[in-house]
Amino acid sequence: EDSFIINLGDLMQRWTNDKWTSTLHRVVATDNNADDDIIGDGRQKLFKSARRQSIAFFVNMNGNAIVMPLETCVDETHPSKYIPIKASEHLIQRHNQSMMAKHKKKE
Repeated sequence: EDSFIINLGDLMQRWTNDKWTSTLHRVVATDNNADDDIIGDGRQKLFKSARRQSIAFFVNMNGNAIVMPLETCVDETHPSKYIPIKASEHLIQRHNQSMMAKHKKKE
């Protein structure tokens, strides 16, 4: 109730060297008033009456921009977890990964 959530993307995770993590994008609408909203296998039941409001805002940066962890997020204790990559290459990699995952679900 009275919540505000910001889902961070993959580039923010790279920039912060995993200090801030990308959100797994899933939405499950459940009935907040139901005591029995769990199915026998542990999944939540879905309800048409659950209230949810969402506004998506996506920003694509210059495809030639190099994305790498920010200097303030890398030190001796926290070495860089990512190699520099062009923003366009990163976007293509993520798209290909999601397509492979979608293809595997069909098998």
